[in-house]
Amino acid sequence: LVEKFGIDPNNAFAFWDWVGGRYSVCSAVGVLPLSLQYGFSVVEKFLKGASSIDQHFKSTSLEENIPVLLGLLSVRNVSFLGYPARAILPYSQALEKFAPHIQQVSMESNGKGV
Repeated sequence: LVEKFGIDPNNAFAFWDWVGGRYSVCSAVGVLPLSLQYGFSVVEKFLKGASSIDQHFKSTSLEENIPVLLGLLSVRNVSFLGYPARAILPYSQALEKFAPHIQQVSMESNGKGV
């Protein structure tokens, strides 16, 4: 399929369809391009940060649990207040692609209904 798309198969990184987490930045597939771009020492810090928020989610009460509170705010804003979207406002030119990235992550996590 890569060749049919116009890419030399020698330039393709293949992985099996049974590999889990193909759309997760923390998976083996997702972390590879980050490692190649930034080096594994940077990616290791990134993964430690991800692990830290996972531990926070597992061990913190609902009243102080940041991922839970953000999820509940999203449900409230969409379902009860009728806000159809959220604003992500990058404060730096280096983050210009952050909002589309978050939109893609959200669609992959929640299903592509919109």
